[in-house]
Amino acid sequence: MLKNLSLIIFLMLVFSVKSVMSQEDSLKKEKTPVEDAFACTMLIENQTVSQPKKKGKEFIIHHRIGTIKKLSDLFGLYGPANIRLGFNFGITDKLMLGIGTEKFNKMTELMWKYSILQQQENGMPIFLSYYGNIVVNGRNKSYFGKDYSFTDRLSYFHQLIIARKFSDKISFEIAPYFLHFNKVDSLYANQAVGASVGGRYKIWNEISFMAEFNYVSPLETFDYPKNLDGEDVPGAPKPGYAFGLEKNTGTHAFQLFATTYNNIIAQKNYLYNLRDYNSLLIGFNITVRF
Repeated sequence: MLKNLSLIIFLMLVFSVKSVMSQEDSLKKEKTPVEDAFACTMLIENQTVSQPKKKGKEFIIHHRIGTIKKLSDLFGLYGPANIRLGFNFGITDKLMLGIGTEKFNKMTELMWKYSILQQQENGMPIFLSYYGNIVVNGRNKSYFGKDYSFTDRLSYFHQLIIARKFSDKISFEIAPYFLHFNKVDSLYANQAVGASVGGRYKIWNEISFMAEFNYVSPLETFDYPKNLDGEDVPGAPKPGYAFGLEKNTGTHAFQLFATTYNNIIAQKNYLYNLRDYNSLLIGFNITVRF
């Protein structure tokens, strides 16, 4: 009897140890979602993989001051400024819709973002999101020339955003894209492909350094006219740069930066940029979450 009881106790101990070890292995392999790769939906000029949760809302103010020239114009403060006001809403935890309007050329935008993959601890190594928009150019119809139709005002942008949070301090993304304008000025191609790369480094608490680079390649073979020195004149888009600082709180994100872009909506920025590091602008973005 004692032998049988000892055997039963021994078997119970073995199964108990195995059960504890299985639970520990399960906890080790638990695929926890990675959060807060970026502070808000915008890095600087580019979208990130972040978006509002279901029924979450964001109001965004984008502001671009004039070109930085000299002290007498207060480093662009007295120059012409561009502004965009936008509103984003989380339809689900994965789907965001947004609307916005930009001052230059009266550009009105309908945009969306869908989270395809989420980075996980002990699981999926990356984030993957799809971002797109459709934009209406509100300029006077005489700008669009003869045989005007409403579709001449439309442009489109499609982008895949691949990102990874490497640590609590470092996040990085690369985002290939395609853009198309139904009608453009004769000195511009109407569609292009390209890619943006960018990242942020958390310096201290919720203050981060951010940087971006964007490359664009028009799809058409286009003979841009030359000036007397043999250089390209307006028509050939240039790569874009941006860098700055970000302060994030529970309900707000403040970004102050220098950029080569004076437009704000993506396809207008990328296809029409003629600036380089010698003609930077100062800009800021303010995101309010509620």
